[in-house]
Amino acid sequence: MTTPDLVAHRPLSSTRTIVISQSALLWIAVLTPIALFVHGYHPFADDAGIYVSGIRKLADPGLYRPDAPFVLAHTHLSLFAHVAALTLRITRLPLEFILFATHLASIFLYLLACWTLAERVFPLLTQRWCAVALAAACFTLPVAGTSLALMDPYVTARSFSTPIALLALASAIDRRWSRCVVLLLAGAILHPLMTAYAAAFILLFFLVDFGIPRAAFLVCMHAVTAAALVYFLTRHLPEMPAYREAVLSRRYLIPGRWTAMEDLGLGMPMILFALAVSRQKTNPLLRKLSLCACLLGISATLIAFVFIHPAGSLVLARLEPLRAFHMIYAVGAILLGGLLGSVFFSSHHGLRARGMALALLSVVAAVSYLAQRGAYPASAHVELPGSYPKNPWQQAFLWIRANTPSDAVFAANPDLVFITGEDAQGFRATAERSLLADDKDEGVVVVFPYLAGVWAKQRDPQEGIDTMTDAERIARLRPAGADWVLLARSAETSMPCPYRNSVAQVCRLQ
Repeated sequence: MTTPDLVAHRPLSSTRTIVISQSALLWIAVLTPIALFVHGYHPFADDAGIYVSGIRKLADPGLYRPDAPFVLAHTHLSLFAHVAALTLRITRLPLEFILFATHLASIFLYLLACWTLAERVFPLLTQRWCAVALAAACFTLPVAGTSLALMDPYVTARSFSTPIALLALASAIDRRWSRCVVLLLAGAILHPLMTAYAAAFILLFFLVDFGIPRAAFLVCMHAVTAAALVYFLTRHLPEMPAYREAVLSRRYLIPGRWTAMEDLGLGMPMILFALAVSRQKTNPLLRKLSLCACLLGISATLIAFVFIHPAGSLVLARLEPLRAFHMIYAVGAILLGGLLGSVFFSSHHGLRARGMALALLSVVAAVSYLAQRGAYPASAHVELPGSYPKNPWQQAFLWIRANTPSDAVFAANPDLVFITGEDAQGFRATAERSLLADDKDEGVVVVFPYLAGVWAKQRDPQEGIDTMTDAERIARLRPAGADWVLLARSAETSMPCPYRNSVAQVCRLQ
């Protein structure tokens, strides 16, 4: 079971710390804005809408009163929004500028973490820079069907928990255990779940690095056994229908519903890591990291596909075990980039091979750019602070912010963030107004099941809002607490609508 190159590759007492050179820091600083403009920036879109709403609520408790449970839910488990809100209160700068500066800082920290890890795995400078360059080009790479990307084109707690996890792994490689633990604790107070999977990777590396890979196998077996035990103990527990509806509507939580391409996103990395374990003879550290990725990935896949399905218990769905692939992808991008550097920049290859490497990196970056443009087609690629939005839905949100009372409560199509052209732009984050629970809040309900009843009570009356009569809107939405409605431009209404544009109309519920 044990092979000579899977045992500890250095004495237990030999710890090391590599000092990052000023030139490396300078080049990372140069790469930071390049990554920004390749992958775009959308400060209020997708999950950023949830985090930004929480920041606004913490800075101004008067906002979002009826929807406070959804706005504040994630702030109970993370200090990220609290730190951002404190920064907002102390500096009194516009939140848009704070978010933009924070996003740039997160890109820099991510690239720095990639360099730090690559510096420990690869001996040559060209290998390290290829690793960082590929990680930068894959910045927004989707992680299989998990609904995660390596890094997001906006600011969330993951923007910092991800680079912190990579730095913790680098500290584990150095056997600086106190530093590793401190970094993991820092990551945990930002994003507990993602840090837990990063800690699992580091635990496996610890066992493999100290020459006891059998213990790593046993840890994985025990994890699968524990998941089976949880499944069988909870399979008959009663669940609120609203909670089951919320979980089952999130396709990424049920791996049996993934597409073939999403399944390939799980299988292909495992194949590449397995090849590295079997064929990589000259770099023991790379082999160990690859073995850890295989063990963690296979364990997570078994747990997800065997114990998470619509007919069984949904307790494990809340833990989203396939999120472990986020760390696997992050490490994999660095290792793959370094190996490409080994192939194209070796001493017996000439300028043509180096040109091919640069062309390959450019293609990956171009594909990432086009993918992001396709994900946010109606919005500016880089939504700079202070700029007027291109997206007409956002224009309506800004009008609402400027022209409606701060305690206004809106109702809208619960599927608003998912309709074509809306680009997943967050209403609450942009408009700074309350919105009855919508389909985006399903993700909050998955993590906090006690909110399922409130979510259904607010969400269900809005179903079909654009096709209701005005009398139906009043009868259904007034009891839910709404006094304004955001309708599609095509919706018929005789209510007073002081704002209309090509896609939306803002109307008072009278």
